Amino acid sequence: MPVPLIKIESNPETARSVAEVGTCIDAMARAVAPAVQKACEEMGRSFAALRRPTGPA
Repeated sequence: MPVPLIKIESNPETARSVAEVGTCIDAMARAVAPAVQKACEEMGRSFAALRRPTGPA
């Protein structure tokens, strides 16, 4: 027996809350992006240094 689908009306207050959370997450990601980029660059330099020979074996 098929189950009937019930279309729920959207709630404007919920939509506003979801939009606010999305805005906050976006702002947080943009705020930490420079620090994450710098950390990744430093990690890349560290890995590159590990690959370089350090002297006679």
